[in-house]
Order: sequence, then C-alpha cells, then structure tokens
Amino acid sequence: MVNSDEKATTVKHRPLAAALALCTTLAAQAAAPCFTVKLRLDLSDVKADEALYEVGCAKLALRMAGQNKDLKSYDDRSGNYLNFPMPDGSCPVIEATICEIGGRVGIPLGALPRADVIHDVTINFALSRWTIIVDGVRDDDMPPDPDSIPWTADAKERILSPRVKKASFSSPALADALPETPDSRRITRPIQYWTPDDPNAWVGDVAVGSFKGRFHVFYLFDRRHHGSGGGVGRHYFAHLSSSDLVNWEEHPAAVPLDEWWTSLGTGTPFLYEGKLHLAYGLHTSRLTKDPAYPIGATYAVSEDGIRFTPSRRIVHATQNPTIYNRMDGLLGLVTGYGMPGTILKSDHIGDWTLYDDTIPIGGDCPCLFEWNGRYYLFQGFTKFAYSPTGEPGTFVNWTDTGFAPYEGLSVPMVAPFGENRRIMAGWLNHIHGWGGWLVFRELIQNPDGTLGTKWVPEIAPPAPIQEFTAQPGRTFSLVMAPEREGGNPLIFTIDPAARTAAFSDDAADAKFEAAHLAGNFCVTNLPEFASAYSVKLVQYWDRKSDATIFDVEIACVRTMICRRAGKFGKAETK
Repeated sequence: MVNSDEKATTVKHRPLAAALALCTTLAAQAAAPCFTVKLRLDLSDVKADEALYEVGCAKLALRMAGQNKDLKSYDDRSGNYLNFPMPDGSCPVIEATICEIGGRVGIPLGALPRADVIHDVTINFALSRWTIIVDGVRDDDMPPDPDSIPWTADAKERILSPRVKKASFSSPALADALPETPDSRRITRPIQYWTPDDPNAWVGDVAVGSFKGRFHVFYLFDRRHHGSGGGVGRHYFAHLSSSDLVNWEEHPAAVPLDEWWTSLGTGTPFLYEGKLHLAYGLHTSRLTKDPAYPIGATYAVSEDGIRFTPSRRIVHATQNPTIYNRMDGLLGLVTGYGMPGTILKSDHIGDWTLYDDTIPIGGDCPCLFEWNGRYYLFQGFTKFAYSPTGEPGTFVNWTDTGFAPYEGLSVPMVAPFGENRRIMAGWLNHIHGWGGWLVFRELIQNPDGTLGTKWVPEIAPPAPIQEFTAQPGRTFSLVMAPEREGGNPLIFTIDPAARTAAFSDDAADAKFEAAHLAGNFCVTNLPEFASAYSVKLVQYWDRKSDATIFDVEIACVRTMICRRAGKFGKAETK
C-alpha cells in the first residue's frame, strides 16, 4: 500500500494549441487535396467493371465484388460488400479510390434504399476523412498520412462513361458537402444487437454513463474491423441515449475525427461542475511517430449531454483513460492501454496523485464502478478485480476464478441507472474480428459480492424468445443445426455437476477460447439449482453480416452470448 499523500504523478495537463497548429500548416495543405465531386449516375443493369470518372489520383468506378482474387478479402471482410447481392446474385459496387494505402471507399448497389435508375453520388476528401455517399448510404476512410496521396495541383477531371449524367468538381472541398446530422433522431430498429446503418459500420468499444435522467452509450464507430486508416484502426466516438431503456435516440458524433493524425481510444463519461464530460485517448502513434503531435488522455465537455466540445488538453499519458466520480466527491483515474494497474485521484481534471498502485491487473480499457460500497474493475477483454471497500491494497484478482462476469461480450462497461441498478454494455465480436453488435445486460449483485447477469427487462430482443425448462441435477443441452451444408451444429450445454455452461461446435477439434471471442467458451461457478429453472434463448440472424447471434439467459441469473456464420434452424433439446 502506498500513502497517496507521499507520492504524486509528474504528469501535468498541457495545452494542445501548439501541437494542433501543426495540422493546418501550409506544408500539409500543399501535400494533399481537399475537394468535393458531386455526380448524377445511371447505375442500372451493371454487368461488368467500368471506369466512371477521375480527377487527379482520385478515381470512381463500378466493380463486380468477389471476382478479383486480390480484393476478395476486402470484399468479404473490410467492405462487407458480398452480403448485399443483387437479385441475380451478382454484387456490383460503386467504389472510389485515391491511393494504395487506406484509400478505398465504396457502396454495394444492393445496399441502396431505392431502385431508381439515377443516383446522387458525392465523393469528398478533407484532411480528416475520405468519403463516398450514394443516396444517403455512406462509407469513409482516411489514408494514414496526407503525404501518401500522389496529388498534383493541376489535376483535371475526366468523365469516362455515359453513365455519368452530371459532374461537378470543387477544390477546396465544399463545407456542406457531407450531410452531417445536426440533430438527434429516433432509432426505429431494436437496440439489442444494434449496429449503425451503413453496410460496413459496426460498434466498437463502448463507454456508458447516466446524466440528467438519461442513459448514455458512447461507442467507437468502426469500419473495416479495426482496419481503417491503412489498417491501423481509426475510430471516433458516436453517441446514443435513452431516458427509459426502451426508446433510443442517435445523436451527432460526440467526438468526430477532425485531423488526419487522430484516432480515438476508449474512455468513460463522468460528471464535473454540473456538466457531462467524456474522457478518451488520442492514439496518435498509430498515425504518426512525430513527437510534436499530442498523445494521451483528453476529454470533451457537454452542458446538455448531446453537444460536446473538445477540451484540447492532455491530462495524462494513458491512451485509454477511465476518469470516474469517486464517492468522496473527487475524481479518479484508472490507467489503461498497456500501463500497469494504477488508480489516481484529484479534486479537478489533472494534477493526479497516486491512490493505489497495488491493483493486481492492468491492460486496456478499464472500467471501475462502485455498487453498494463494493468496487469492481473490468480491464479490457478478460481481466477483472474486486474490492470489498475500494481502499488501497484491497483489490483481488478475480480473472480466473469464475467470478468475472465475462459472458461473451468484448470490453464491457458498467454505469448506474435508475434505483440502485447497474447496466452493462459491450460489443459482440463479429465473425471477422474487432467490432460488431451492441449488447446490453443488467448486473445482479449477490450477497457475497459476486455478480450475475440477466437480460435488461426494458430491452426487447429483435427475435422471438425460445423458453425451455431444465431439471436440477440433470445435464441440459440444446442443439442448433446450420442451414448451410457442411457446417457444424452448435451445442449449448449446462453441466450441473461441474456447475458450468458452454457453447461449443459439434466438432472433434472444438476447443474452448476466451469468452470475448464469442466462439467456443465456458462459464463456471453456476448456481446450484434446487428446483426446475428456465433457460431462454434468442436466435437472431443478421442479414448485414450473414451471421446468427445466440443469446442465452439461465434462470435470470447468468447470460451467455456467441455468434456463428450463416443461418441456423430452431434450437432443439438434446
């Protein structure tokens, strides 16, 4: 144990103004284009690849996805094109390219909302984002460095196909070229297993909190499964909220990308001086190794809980900061992103003093929360610690004890809502990796301090609930058979003797993995049920990913979730 009065961190918050000024230097402006192209295109009856338009190194073309072997992985995984075929099974894509590294953006024609022959297309390049929009459907990316774009100042535009009915080129880019949503809008799709609208958009790490009676979910907006920005993973914080967990709104981005070198790291919302703050990290080293650019923990501020203003201050070196409200009125900070487990405190945002350097876990994306005097600490994908009081030196490692409430979600985060409730949210790992579906849970606190999980009563699933009855002392199994020929059935099993529950492929080589991978995994320390108990299952096939989600609730005290590629038949008891 360390006396917090005897040690203090040397990290001070410093202004970003000097570093931010680097982003708009004349050299940077000269190195890369900023332009907008608006077109009207005939996209009917596409049967083959076809060049449409070019200006400088920027090109717009139609391409039949899945036919070029060098792009097969991109078409299937990063662009997610192949899950949006046309009625004849082909998958034409309108695609813009600007350079070899991180310069491909496109929309499968099968994802467009209307079948009109003529379509409105915008391609836009700014120093923070490279975007294509077709009839409101959007894809964007950003090369990792403007210097990677072979642009010439005398670039000329060329119309290459009679499909182009109208084209206009503007440089610099038009300020109103992109239809950014200035106001909030109601979400009409179910929020459980939700993903953003665009065909290749997914939910990454979440940060949750309550403010003025609303539950807020901030999430890292992901495209290409952590592959944007030339493969480095560029993300910004999108934002949802609800006053009752039933009706949800989608808000403008809380913290958008505004410079070519920015990529945001996971953080947490917290309250300070009556305002909602969102802590997050700057993962600058993913884009540039130049030490002149800022890196580390910063935050944005909102008075209404909707519109945020970046503080432009670095307040700690950690790139995945958890800043939280302590019960004594101070602010706490838990370090993340590869740093040792450490808790700091302060009476303002910055000038942190050490509170506890004996935390037995460390790593990415911490979430520390209090509940009825007990303290819990998630640390990223797998690690979990518990303290009965929160005092320095009292945290114990529950990672491998069976008491860690990892049940299939990645990077879960927890916040209070309502009367003594704790709501957990995380993302379900996509079949292609990082990023996936938003999932909610409600925590249960047992008398001994251990935690259980159940479905949130207010949040309805997007598919029917199948309910079964399991008998005490007897093994219970469900089998879900794939519709796709050659696939392995999925088996869910409860073993009361071992007090375990597991998802597993019915295959000889099936092996258990970490729960957050959402494949084959097992949870332990199930309660000993003395009487018959319910097992509820939701099977939800998501067309956007051509994957099925399997979500189980055991006796309203433990949940498990996984996913598999393709469609599956209805569950049957084994």
